[in-house]
Amino acid sequence: MLKKLVMKHVITSAGILALGAAALHAYDPEMTRQLTGRPWTVAATVRGFYDDNPTTSPKNIPIVDASGFRVGTTHPQDTLGIEVSPSVHLNLPLEQTFIALGYIYSLKWYEDRDPHNTDQSHEFNGKLRHQFSPRHDIGVDDSFVVTSEPTVADKNQIITTPLRTDADILHNRGSIEDNIQLTQLFGLSLGYENNWYDYEQDNIPGQFASRSALLDRIEHLFRIDARFQVTPKLVGLVGYQFGINNYTGDQLINPAITDIFGRPHPALKSEDRDNYSHYIYAGADVDITARLRGSVRVGGQFTDYHELNESSANPYADASLTYVYLPGSSVEVGVKHTRAATDIEAVDTTNGKPTFDAEATAVYAQIIHRITQNFTGTLLGQYQNSSFNDGANDGKSEDLFLVGINFSYRFNPHFSSEIGYNFDRLSSEVGRTYERNRAYIGVRATY
Repeated sequence: MLKKLVMKHVITSAGILALGAAALHAYDPEMTRQLTGRPWTVAATVRGFYDDNPTTSPKNIPIVDASGFRVGTTHPQDTLGIEVSPSVHLNLPLEQTFIALGYIYSLKWYEDRDPHNTDQSHEFNGKLRHQFSPRHDIGVDDSFVVTSEPTVADKNQIITTPLRTDADILHNRGSIEDNIQLTQLFGLSLGYENNWYDYEQDNIPGQFASRSALLDRIEHLFRIDARFQVTPKLVGLVGYQFGINNYTGDQLINPAITDIFGRPHPALKSEDRDNYSHYIYAGADVDITARLRGSVRVGGQFTDYHELNESSANPYADASLTYVYLPGSSVEVGVKHTRAATDIEAVDTTNGKPTFDAEATAVYAQIIHRITQNFTGTLLGQYQNSSFNDGANDGKSEDLFLVGINFSYRFNPHFSSEIGYNFDRLSSEVGRTYERNRAYIGVRATY
């Protein structure tokens, strides 16, 4: 069933996935060649876990019956579980080309979760790098994910919805970058990124605003940067991006209404939130030391919601800093501010306008520290603030906190153990605050 579902969307979105066919973006978590002497590695992880809120349900929300009488409050359902996750990775360095491919499968079984007690996810990744000459290189990346965890579907990006559903999410992210050094001091960087989302939760009769109606979309982002070699370690740049967001759900997000002034407004469909964005920015890439690298882009974003004749302007920023302070130990921090899709849609009854999107700021950090030769600790954190644009929740916001800590011990090149903890918290002004704690312990075999 899953295979037929995936193939249906691959065929209907062949233009999107053709980019990913050139190369699938992958990472090599085991540093394949250094540890095994082979270009490939096969691994499997088995974990036991505890999850105190697998459905991301709010706590202590009143439950009322048909007559409006309060009959109780909501309580998240906790559960134990087991996860099995095999994976395979390939890293193939050639004379002028590097190719990486990877696949990760995960099966989670929950002892006590209704109505479904299993989750499956698939992640295909890959990367292609080719050096035409010392002054010209190209990179192609792709990641295709099938999951029910929205924070996994939006990994490494602004999180568009913090809540789970029973249905799967399909997300393909493809990108291509072409870097050309025209002279010793001047170069161009051209790029294109495509994001395709398909949420397998459709409207049912009598209801509106399913995940598919609100979040199924294709995002195109075209980029051109002019780069100036200011010093051997500092590159300054000015750039422009053009974004096209097309909502493809083809479903109603709100029925026709009459506003508080007696004016009628037509029903709203998914495509009414379509928009174009123009980004103008300046920035720099700098090698502060041999181990410390920084990157910053700062400017403005101007968005046109052309279906409903609305527009907005906001700051745009994307900055990061990476520091490798010891072999096997590093720190990465960053911040991003931009507009992003949202699953909030409530219509403003004074003007009939929906919530178009959210203005979001994400701050993230990752620390990897090699405590001993075989013992490594990892700390991950992200904070995101999302402020909703227009609609009944105009100006209201949500704060999302994600924290994860992991310790792993490698007994030998083929066997390791791990223990970890994740904490999620959503603080929401639209009534869906929740907390989630997850702890796990497991073993990993690698060949």
